[in-house]
Amino acid sequence: MKKIIEKIKSLSSETINKNLIFIAILFLLFRIGNFTIGYIPKPFELIVLIIVLLTIIDVLKNNKIKEFFFSIPKNIRIALICLVFSVLFGWAVSILKGIPTTFNMILEFGSFVFSLSIFLLILFYTKNDKIYIKKYFYALLIPIIYVIFVIFPELAYLLKTALEGHFVGFTTNPNIISKVLLIPIIFFSVKTLFEEKNKWFKLGYFALASLSVSLLFWTSSRGAILSLILGMIFIWLIFSFNHFNWGKLLKSGVTIFLICLLGFILTSKGVKEGVANRIFNTKIIDIQTKNKPIIKIVDNKTITEILNNKESVLIKLDSANEIRLQIWSFYLRYLSMNPFGVGPNTHMNFNFIDNNGYYIRTGPHNTYIQILFWGGIVGLFSFIYILFFALKNLKIKLQSNFNILTISLMAILFSLSISITFDDSLSFYWFYIILALSLAI
Repeated sequence: MKKIIEKIKSLSSETINKNLIFIAILFLLFRIGNFTIGYIPKPFELIVLIIVLLTIIDVLKNNKIKEFFFSIPKNIRIALICLVFSVLFGWAVSILKGIPTTFNMILEFGSFVFSLSIFLLILFYTKNDKIYIKKYFYALLIPIIYVIFVIFPELAYLLKTALEGHFVGFTTNPNIISKVLLIPIIFFSVKTLFEEKNKWFKLGYFALASLSVSLLFWTSSRGAILSLILGMIFIWLIFSFNHFNWGKLLKSGVTIFLICLLGFILTSKGVKEGVANRIFNTKIIDIQTKNKPIIKIVDNKTITEILNNKESVLIKLDSANEIRLQIWSFYLRYLSMNPFGVGPNTHMNFNFIDNNGYYIRTGPHNTYIQILFWGGIVGLFSFIYILFFALKNLKIKLQSNFNILTISLMAILFSLSISITFDDSLSFYWFYIILALSLAI
């Protein structure tokens, strides 16, 4: 015991912080719900806060300010500054417009700050350290343990990792877990393609990938299913066109297809029907404010009245359109009048209600519209620039060293960039971790 204590005492602050980041990522598995919904900081946020404080002390005490500053590529530093400034500027605009600042706004901004914090911490502590890049990435694969619930679905309902016919893991949210599952699915699919020496390993990777695909279908998330399909095509093409030959193209294509097919076959009949229903059944929605509604048509005047709290409005939307497209249209109408955004205020003074009277959480349901709403055109451009630079960096790395980790990161980042198009994921921690690893590798 004394030796263990002495060993811990001998660790540098940098090593301690690196390992704390690893522990924080592991705790993402046990994340129950959202910080902004539950109002209770989760273990991940608490650990990240501790790391931030320890890092500040270490940087100031050991004069590492320049080291921290230059651990971030110059163009990424500029883009991050523009991103944060645009959000703060948008928030100032909302105050000038008289839009009230709510507690939920502050929580959403807090989650965004935590996202940027883990992003910066990983960039700082993985500079010239490939070992921890791999450690952090492998920690993101821990959700692979969920595949046990495909084999024993009753256990999922017993442990409440499945609710109302949807698999939710320990997040209570099928949209969150569906994006999380993309990470192990893509990694084990890539491992299946690369493994040639040991057929049993290849079969094991194939099984894990297929079981994970089944879990993703169980979430019934249309955006994640589309992201999975495009991500698998991306893997197939990237892998096949490296030392291309027709046999390799056909063989890898069949492997990818069989992974998805087996995953779908393993999905229960009820889930298959639910997925088909969500894909082909469209809904209409009303947008209802918190007070007694007055029926009006969606136009710029109506939206302005809602945002300025001048009138309570029930907005009837076109029943011919898909529900998410109607929500996007509503937000984009307001954004056309406010190109600089209105800060972290995506919920405003209304509720979404579908044609059956069920409550739908407000928000643009699109991360790119969300950042456009928060920080306007400057914010969106900064966010997209960081994303594309990360993809470009991975492409350059692949040209010099075509390996499993790099191609996995590239395919995961590509898939997540599609998946966040269908959800508000500006504070989706897993995305920022993958983004940081893609820049650090």
